[in-house]
Order: sequence, then structure tokens, then C-alpha cells
Amino acid sequence: MSASTAVRGKRISRRRFLGGLGIAGTALALPAGARADVPAMPGAPSGKTPMVYATLYDLDRCVGCGACVEACHERNGARYPEPIKPFPDLVPAGTKNEDWSDRRDVDDRLTPYNWLYIQSATVDTPEGPREMHVPRRCLHCANPPCANLCPWGSARRETSGAVSIEASTCLGGAKCRTVCPWHIPQRQSGVGLYLDLMPRFAGNGVMYKCDRCADITARGGIPACIEACPYDVQTIGPRDAIIAEAKRLAAERGCHLYGLDDNGGTNTIYLSPVPFGLLDAAIPKGPGRPHLAPVADAMRDETRLAAVAATAPLAGFGAAMLRVAADIREAAHSDAPGAHSSHAMGKPAPGTHRVSAIPSADTITPRAFLTPATSRAVRAIWIVCAIVLGFTGLMQMPIAARYGMTALPGLAWTGDFHVTHRMHYVFAALLLGLGGWLLGRALRQRAFPALTREGWLRLGLVAGLTGTGVLRVLKNLPDVSFSPLLTLWIDLAHLGLAVALGAVALVFAFTGRAAWTRPRPPAGRPPA
Repeated sequence: MSASTAVRGKRISRRRFLGGLGIAGTALALPAGARADVPAMPGAPSGKTPMVYATLYDLDRCVGCGACVEACHERNGARYPEPIKPFPDLVPAGTKNEDWSDRRDVDDRLTPYNWLYIQSATVDTPEGPREMHVPRRCLHCANPPCANLCPWGSARRETSGAVSIEASTCLGGAKCRTVCPWHIPQRQSGVGLYLDLMPRFAGNGVMYKCDRCADITARGGIPACIEACPYDVQTIGPRDAIIAEAKRLAAERGCHLYGLDDNGGTNTIYLSPVPFGLLDAAIPKGPGRPHLAPVADAMRDETRLAAVAATAPLAGFGAAMLRVAADIREAAHSDAPGAHSSHAMGKPAPGTHRVSAIPSADTITPRAFLTPATSRAVRAIWIVCAIVLGFTGLMQMPIAARYGMTALPGLAWTGDFHVTHRMHYVFAALLLGLGGWLLGRALRQRAFPALTREGWLRLGLVAGLTGTGVLRVLKNLPDVSFSPLLTLWIDLAHLGLAVALGAVALVFAFTGRAAWTRPRPPAGRPPA
């Protein structure tokens, strides 16, 4: 029996399938007009809080007819890129443009003009060869690396659970493709914002991929591929309901799931009668042809490091305030019975008077905010953190590989965005911890250091960098999403403040005004 015949023989109606979910009338989205009680998709004027939707692919039903691919072309054709030629000559020499505009009919892989395709393969199973067809597109991760690590906020996670790319702000650096575990986004040169900025030196077009028909679902419709499928291969609904149904079907049929836990969880779940290890071995893989291998959570460490960075100032402050507790203990010990000599504990000797252990205010010599050794250590930590943060921040833009830095001995890591991102978090946490410690020390001594004008300027820039950095960290959290425009402005502000701080520091260093503080005059002596 052919795969097509097998699927047709087992086909059930969509209404019956949804009835099995127990949520037929309230949970899953069906083609427009198919039911009067179809729930509005995220963004529709329903007055309800938008929910995260997921899709379930039942691969036992897919015959590879390509109706979904054709529907995707028809619905999104107006959004396909129209490049301006000739393309700019890119710097450095050897950097290649990517042009698919003359190959728009390619449908056996992902391209800027083909956001969905069918991966077909014959799988050797214990029961014999089996023809399998797998619709492939973006999996729309629950915590997507492409959206979290995009330097300009062009890739974003929608409230509906879809992940989209804003073409108007994308520079085509392809960082999203690099950090995507499946390398889904595809680039088309000759279009986009980079043509108006530095077309030869930075950027290289716009990245394109499936956004689950975000413009249509925002108006209450459903993705074209789901609406067009004649075999009910794909179902869309609230993520929790889809996950529950996927697990139920897998247990009931003895099937296998993919996308449920991969990369920390996605909003696209595949249900297959064939183990995905066998499927992955059988399907053709390569550029534009994603794999089906297990994927670890790429953003797990970054989320943990965000928590570390958030608590670092408190840890530094607490470390400084521990000294207050030590001072209290020392004072209590000095006043405790037995802390003085037996003679001092008794009555004063004839002709003598008891001397208070606490000096009067006019005899106190102001203690320096930092000892020379501590000051040098703080300065060294600040310089190292500033350099590493500046460098790793710069490496968040896709320039290391383009400009050959990754080819230099010992610098291959500069092209790994996850490595540089983690380093950025670690050293930001160290710097924030240092700031908390300095604040706690100032409060403990009840005297803040006297900042120079240059110190105040740099402190203001650091505060701005911290504020924009906090917003970036918030954006990377799984349940937080900013608009592309807001993210772009946050990123530009963060970059601008970093450049300003670096420039100011260099100017002050070369003009002999590098000091952040000025000495305070001794007690009782007026400032000069």
C-alpha cells in the first residue's frame, strides 16, 4: 500500500480530530469561515489577552502533495524581495552576495522565496522501507536565539508564539541563521536598510523565513499552509492544548515527538510513526535543508547568566556591608567585660582618670575611601571589564568571520556568538558587582568619594549603559517581548553610549584627566 493510500485510509475529519482534543469549539483555529465559533487568533480584536499558539504536524498524514508550499507562495508572494542590481562590491574582497532572485522556482530547500518546503525520504524501518514527507519551515522557538541575539532587534518573538523578522530594520548580517540550531533564515542581497548605510562594509541584504503568516493571524486568520492542506496534516491551537494532544497521540499510537523539548521547546511539534533518528539519517541535509537531530537549549546558559548579572550588584553590596557587621562585633567585643585589663576594669587608680575607648570627633583622621592597593585593584578590574565588554559587545555584530578575525590563531571563538554573549554577561556581572561593592563601602564609611567632572561624565555614561543593558537582558527573557522599533532604539543607544564612553576614556587618558575622584581635604581644613 502506498503512503498516499495509507494516509487516505486513516483520514478523519477535522471536526472529529478537534473533538478528540476536547476543545473543538474553543481552542483550535480553523480556516476562516469554516466554523462560526472559530476563536480569534492573537492580535484579533477579541478583547482577550493574546495567547501563545503552537502547531502540530502529524507526519502519518502527509503525502507530500505540496499544497501547503503553493499556498505559502500565493499568500506571501507580495512580501518576497525585489533586489536592486548590480549589488555593491563588498569589503573585504571575497565576501559574497547571496542572490536567489533568478532562482525563485527552487522548492527543494529553504530560500528567501521559499519559506516552506517538503523534505521527503525513504526510511528503512523494521517493517520495511517507508516513504516519509516532512514539511519544513521555522519551528518558532519558545525562547529563540535568533530574536534574543539579533543585534538590531529585527528578529522578534510575537505574542502569538511566532518568530518574525522585520525586513525594514534587518541588515542581513545572517547572525540569526548562524545561531539558529536549524539555520532556517535565508538571505537575499541587494535589498534593505544596509543599502542606505554602509553597503560595502556592513550588512548584506535582508533575512527571510516563515513567520507563520503573522500579518494574517494578526487580523484573525490562520496560516495559509494549514488552511490549504487537504489531509489535515497540521493543526494549530493554544500551546498547552497542542502539547497535551501531541503527548496523547504519541502514547496512543506509539509515535515519536520532535520540537517539544528541542532548543528548550518550540511552537512546532512533529508527530512521527518513525523514530526521528532514522528520519534524520534519511533526509537530505545541508544549506537550506535543516536536520532533525536532537537540539540542546541554546539559550539556557544565557538565561541563567542574566540572573547572575541581576544579583551581582546585591552580592557586591552585601560583601561591602559585611564589614559593617565585623565593625559592630569588634566594638561589642571592646566594650565587653574582660576586654580590658583588670586594673582598667576596676576603679581608676589614684590620680588617674578613665580614658574613653572612643576618640572624639575632632581627633578622627578621615580614612581614605580606598587604600592605594585597593584603588589599584579596582582600577585594574574596571579596565579589564571595560575592554572585554567593549570587545565582546562589538563581536555581537557579525563582523568577526567577515573580516577574517576568526581565521587568526586563537581567535576562532570570536565568531561564536554564544561564547561572546556569555562572556559579555560574565564581565557585566563582575562590573556590576564591583559597583555594588563600592556603593556599600561608601555607605559604610558614610562618605562618598568626591568625583571630578570627568568622573561624573563617565559615571553618567556607565549608568546609561547599565540601563540599556538591563533592558536588553529583559528582552532576552522568555516571556518578555519588545517591539522591533523599541529594540532598535535600545540597541542603538547602548552602542552609542559604549562608543562615547570609549572615546571619552581615551581623550581623558591622553590629556592627563583620567582620575575619577579628587582627594578630600582633611577634617577641619577648608578645601583649597
